[in-house]
Amino acid sequence: MTMADRSDEVLSFGSFELMPSRRILLENGKPVGIRSRALDILCLLVEAAGQILSKDDLLARAWPSTFVAEANVRVQINELRRVLGDGRRGRRYIVTVPNRGYSFVETVLRRPAVPPADFANDRAGPGLPPARPGRIIGRDRSIQTLARQIQQRRLVTVVGTGGVGKTTLALSVIAQMRREGEKPAWGKTVFVDLASLSDAHAVPSAFASALGAVLAGEDALSSIVNYLGEETCLLVIDNCEHVIDPVVDIVEAILRHAPNVFVLATSREPLRVADEWVYRLQPLAAPPVVATLSLDEALAYPAAALFVERVRARCGSMVLRDDDGRFVADICRRLDGIPLALELAAGRYEAFGARGLAAVLDNLFAVLTRGERKALPRQKTLHATLDWSFNLLSMRDQTLLRRLAVFSSRFTLDSASAIAAWGELSTVDVTEGVADLVSQSLLSTAPAEESPCFVLLETTRAYAREKLAAAPCAVEAARRHARWCLDLLAEIELPAGPTRATDELGLLADLRAALNWAFSPHGDPKSGVSLTVAAIPLWLRLSLVSECRQRVEEALARHDDEDDPTDGIVLKLQTARGWSLMYNAGTARGTSDVWQLAHELAERLNDNDYRLRSLWGLWAGHMKSAAFEAALDSAFQFKVAAGQSPDRDDLAIADRLIGTSLHFLGDQPGARQHIEQMLDRYPAPGHRSHIARYQVAPRIAALMTLSRVLWLQGYAGAAADMAAASIAEARSLSHHLSLCYTLAQSACPIALLIGDFEQADRLIDELVEETARHRLEVWHIYAQAYRGHLQLLRGEPERGLPLMQRAVDELRSARFMQHHSAFALALVEALIPAGRTDAADALLDEQLAYLRRGSRLWVAPEILRLKGELALHLGDQTSGEALLDQSLMLAKQTGQLGWHIRSCLKSSASRDDRLRAIQKIVPRSLLSHLDAEIADA
Repeated sequence: MTMADRSDEVLSFGSFELMPSRRILLENGKPVGIRSRALDILCLLVEAAGQILSKDDLLARAWPSTFVAEANVRVQINELRRVLGDGRRGRRYIVTVPNRGYSFVETVLRRPAVPPADFANDRAGPGLPPARPGRIIGRDRSIQTLARQIQQRRLVTVVGTGGVGKTTLALSVIAQMRREGEKPAWGKTVFVDLASLSDAHAVPSAFASALGAVLAGEDALSSIVNYLGEETCLLVIDNCEHVIDPVVDIVEAILRHAPNVFVLATSREPLRVADEWVYRLQPLAAPPVVATLSLDEALAYPAAALFVERVRARCGSMVLRDDDGRFVADICRRLDGIPLALELAAGRYEAFGARGLAAVLDNLFAVLTRGERKALPRQKTLHATLDWSFNLLSMRDQTLLRRLAVFSSRFTLDSASAIAAWGELSTVDVTEGVADLVSQSLLSTAPAEESPCFVLLETTRAYAREKLAAAPCAVEAARRHARWCLDLLAEIELPAGPTRATDELGLLADLRAALNWAFSPHGDPKSGVSLTVAAIPLWLRLSLVSECRQRVEEALARHDDEDDPTDGIVLKLQTARGWSLMYNAGTARGTSDVWQLAHELAERLNDNDYRLRSLWGLWAGHMKSAAFEAALDSAFQFKVAAGQSPDRDDLAIADRLIGTSLHFLGDQPGARQHIEQMLDRYPAPGHRSHIARYQVAPRIAALMTLSRVLWLQGYAGAAADMAAASIAEARSLSHHLSLCYTLAQSACPIALLIGDFEQADRLIDELVEETARHRLEVWHIYAQAYRGHLQLLRGEPERGLPLMQRAVDELRSARFMQHHSAFALALVEALIPAGRTDAADALLDEQLAYLRRGSRLWVAPEILRLKGELALHLGDQTSGEALLDQSLMLAKQTGQLGWHIRSCLKSSASRDDRLRAIQKIVPRSLLSHLDAEIADA
């Protein structure tokens, strides 16, 4: 069987099914998100199961005709191992064969493929296209033309008037290509829906939500481009016209920096970007003016065929007569063949029939055109159609539609009542009116697991908002909408599992609209401040750091202190501001003052919840500055406050803070006791509210610290296992900040310390990619430092030294000193043999200054050892040996045997001599545990 024949099969392994011809991976029958490059490599590995494929083989498959570095293969293999859960519960799929390549080792079963089905899009979600459209009328040629062009050009824009069917055409093209087995140049489709946006500043966040990226820095555009840099996909950007300027910026950047990303956009006007290919979608052809036109003759034109099909779908019991043909033709012409307008008209056919509906249209258009109708812009034609639909509504339904226009996303019947049931409308009126609006296609139903949900079409919402703005009820509707958002936001801080009834992304769109109104000249700033406070957990949950800071600072500027004499609002806003300032190297310096102010306010108000939050912020600030004793004081203050908390898990958080502080102060037994105590009492995976309060999942942070403690105590293998456990838990939560946290502070350094260079290579690649994509500046510096350290350990000082030197300088400049010593000492170890003894001595003197403030720091034995090594290198035997003895003694006194073991393993002595040196200081209880590791070393 040839490779081409095999590609039509389903390849099964473990709980997975791979369909290479359709580029789909399923796990237990559900689609798995996987990047295009990684999928290319997976297909090749699985099809050649049992064989060893070199990096060149994989490069040729994933990057044909393109030169890229071999490191790209490691990144994609990392991605595959993550997606497949390689190594979990004893399952192994991909193994590395040193100096030869990779091999897929799981048993692969083959069976014929089932008839094509739309596996990839059978449910809606961020980044996934909506359900594929049904039968499309009158668009066959458009579908064929567009399908051909989007495979030949980087940017195709479908342009046309509102309601003409641009989105439907785009989805139809993609669905048909899958059904017919086409193999496009891209691997997957990502759908970015901009319809619900009311603020152009929210466009980057909409892209990030669809892509699954986190915007954690000021430069949102770079975050998106970095994420897409190595991707191969078709990016469908829908409804661009109302936010066209930021969309153009993003598209231009993608075309420049993401060479394997194709873009298909829909808009009412061209993007006017270089190399754009514009496909102008015309209205459906309508029947000509003929005095006698039968229904069958009218149905030969796609506009009439669409109208009649929609009528029959809504009014199956009604029969159109042959002499209705001329009225159907008249309706289609009056509506310019615009599909949306035709569907709206079909929704009223039951009430008026063909003749009556044509008459109503005559009257409305006569009022709106005031002359030649064709002379009006096409947007006015759609507006006329919507005016017609609106004027056909009862007074009750007109009022209801205006009030429902405040929603930016889908809503339930209860939500509709909360907004619209007041004044002349009762709850019963809203219930009946919603059903009526659905039947008239002015409201659409949306998929929902529980209560039925409804959504306004984009053009209908815009039209209804114009009507609302001119109505006396506008302010009250906006105020009720803001209150509705406030009620939903109150749920965010409640402890809950990963699944919630609230659609957070939909709520985010409504929140933005409510805040825009509240802080507008005609809004209610007090409501805006309350909304901002309530929205903080949502922003933190979604890692929208920049948006949080922007909104919080706006609320602080608009807050009237006289309305809040107790400063409770200011306390919450300042706490959120402190959180949002911490991830950027430039703004993080100002966090200490913000956290101190928040703490003072919490004490003044005796607010124990925010006392805990502010104490955590102060602790984190002290840790960042390497003020570990001050951090320990803050941790004990946190524990006192936690004892007064109704949430008993806060005491477990206190143990984590104390344990982490003791770890950096060099008290590893004490650190281990507190961390293990925390892990024993803290639930897995923990509260969502704790993740929002403390940035990363507390259990993951504890596992990370425990892995470092175990290494320092001499348990290198256990340390590696604990680091792997922290990574696995972070991935299970799908929380990017937690994953980067444990990669940066545990998994990467542990892999380097135990000498597992292959594992370190994979983890560093992942950290580089994650931190670059999500704009986590400080952790990206860590990643570059680890890359340099690995190159030094592999004997590549010309590559590693510049990276390490730059990282050490950048951390010092940004005043991120928590791990500065570790990176500086790794640099010193490379500088000494390179003959740069002056630079090494200066760095060691800088580190010795820390020892004068606290001689039992976790890196103290290593500082003394390297100072001794430098003295010996310079010929000062006496000082060198004295410093080495001090290093060994301090390692023994503090229980940090990992430093001593590492020194012995790195020496050039024989194995027996190294073992005897270790036995001089290591307790017998550890020797049996260490024998295997020493032998390996």
